[in-house]
Amino acid sequence: MNNTRERVSTFLNYTLLALGVLLCVYHLYASLVGTVTVMRQRVFHVGMVVIITMFNVFNKRLKNADSKFNKFTLTWEIVSDLFILVSATVGSTYLYIIDEKIYMHISRATKFDVFIGACMVISVLEVTRRLIGWIMPAIAVASILYAKFGSLLPSIAACKGYTIRRIVSYLFLSQDGIYGTPTGVSAQTVIMFIIFGAFLTYSGAGKAFIDLSYSMFGRFRGGSAKVSVVASALFGMINGSAVANVASTGSLTIPLMKHAGYTPEDAGAVCAVASTGGQIMPPIMGAAAFIMAETISMDYRDIALAASLPAALYFFQVFFVVDLMAIKGRLKGIPANDLPNGKKILLHEGFLLAPIILLIALLCIFQWSSNKSALWSIGLTWIVSWLTKENKMKIKEICLAFGEAAREICSVALACSTAGVAIGMLSLTGLGLKMSALLVALSSGNLYILMILTMVAGVILGMGLPTSGVYIILSVLAAPALMELGVAPLSAHMFVFFFGVVAAITPPVALASYAGAGLANADANRTGWRAVKIGLAGFILPYMFILRPSILLLGSAFDIVQTLTVAVIGLMGLSAALFGMPSRNLSSRLMMGVAAIVTLAPGNLSDIIGIAIMIAGYLLARNMNKNVSPSEGAVL
Repeated sequence: MNNTRERVSTFLNYTLLALGVLLCVYHLYASLVGTVTVMRQRVFHVGMVVIITMFNVFNKRLKNADSKFNKFTLTWEIVSDLFILVSATVGSTYLYIIDEKIYMHISRATKFDVFIGACMVISVLEVTRRLIGWIMPAIAVASILYAKFGSLLPSIAACKGYTIRRIVSYLFLSQDGIYGTPTGVSAQTVIMFIIFGAFLTYSGAGKAFIDLSYSMFGRFRGGSAKVSVVASALFGMINGSAVANVASTGSLTIPLMKHAGYTPEDAGAVCAVASTGGQIMPPIMGAAAFIMAETISMDYRDIALAASLPAALYFFQVFFVVDLMAIKGRLKGIPANDLPNGKKILLHEGFLLAPIILLIALLCIFQWSSNKSALWSIGLTWIVSWLTKENKMKIKEICLAFGEAAREICSVALACSTAGVAIGMLSLTGLGLKMSALLVALSSGNLYILMILTMVAGVILGMGLPTSGVYIILSVLAAPALMELGVAPLSAHMFVFFFGVVAAITPPVALASYAGAGLANADANRTGWRAVKIGLAGFILPYMFILRPSILLLGSAFDIVQTLTVAVIGLMGLSAALFGMPSRNLSSRLMMGVAAIVTLAPGNLSDIIGIAIMIAGYLLARNMNKNVSPSEGAVL
């Protein structure tokens, strides 16, 4: 029995690998030739992702199989699995074939269109529920029910109500439902950058980043934690997934942090916070950033440029907090003899940075499209891998990289397609505009209240959704409300994007924090709350996007420098207050905390008052803590 199970599992693994290779090769081909229609790319993308996810489900179920099982449950699972596979295969093949005539079906949907469309919608929602959770499918189902029965609601919330034929044809046959803009971004752009990240990992660039971080910062106090921050920032440049970043860097840095004296909770939290910042770290940000570019009709390079200063401030604050923790714990750095040689790394492995340099050049200097830039960077990554001794990317390594990329794209693609269902229904019924007006009314037109409501909504949605899902929902519901109160589109969308990102470290469901806690053998909830405290910048900076938009490089050079200076001072003061440095005295900590909040407000007067209070609080703390030696009290 076990031998049979192993053979079946091996077959499923090879099938998954073959499907992953097919998915990636197709998208590389589509990007290279540029002749595959948009609808066909999206249809193939969703169909393959559903099939790959189902084979993953089969494989996991086989590995966890028990000799004792309920026949009814097993029968139901088999029937539902076959239904999803057949629906995805038939539905995707059908749409792919009728692509050039699809406009005729939209206006006159046949019974088969409605039947196979309904099966496809159900399949996408069910697979999303299995992979991501029930929250996003529930939102999608609620939007469909609203479109169908909205006419029964009170007039303030009612819509005219639509037939099943109209709803299904809108979701299945048009580019406003399952195959809407979010799916398009996933199929044309996100998949390319995920492949690029996988190629960089297999080429050895990821390990080179970590080694380089050790050589640069390992010798300083708390060096292992600082390495984690820097390595996560560098690795985040090629990987937009918080959990994947934790797994990649944390497996090396967390044991060293614990060995250096950090508690398991602190070690897991530091890694989680730093890894979460990978989604806001240019040049390869999280999938939601690419969706944002399409949503507000803005070049991705401009989005990445606007995020560069907030990303730098985020990692600066985490680095500063790590140093404060090292001072309090009197932690030392890693002995120089145990560190890799930075010069040798740059000499022997520096060429592995060439693909990233090429990507930045193509995006920012030559202004190529995102997917074309990623395509040529992938090609260069394959070439430079042959210059290494141990990481030459032969056919086996290329296939494994494709397989890894295919697994990673599944959650993003399903979140996008399911969000497309909700967005399609909001667009069809006009509910999105009503919800935005309701939020404005609920906040009584007060921008500060609306920002807090949006933050709470982002954190709640983030409990069960990936960042891309949180952003897509809030970009339709909350961002328009913020813009209605005079907020610039970039500031509004960056605001909701950031809270989708930090949801990964916010309890009670904090995936990045839990991943870090698992690697550190720490309590998950305590790690989550420590991560919130360490990563406080992620909760503060979004307010500056709206109150001081120059932080997004909007405005004059003087405004940008002023905002940067104030932000640095404010984040340092708030971090020092939270961690009791240089004194645990409550009065001085309150002064520094209040001063940090005051500096958030726009205007020269608030800056002067905030900095003055900050200095007074710091001097008071130093005066009450004279016994602390300079070597213990100074901050790197």
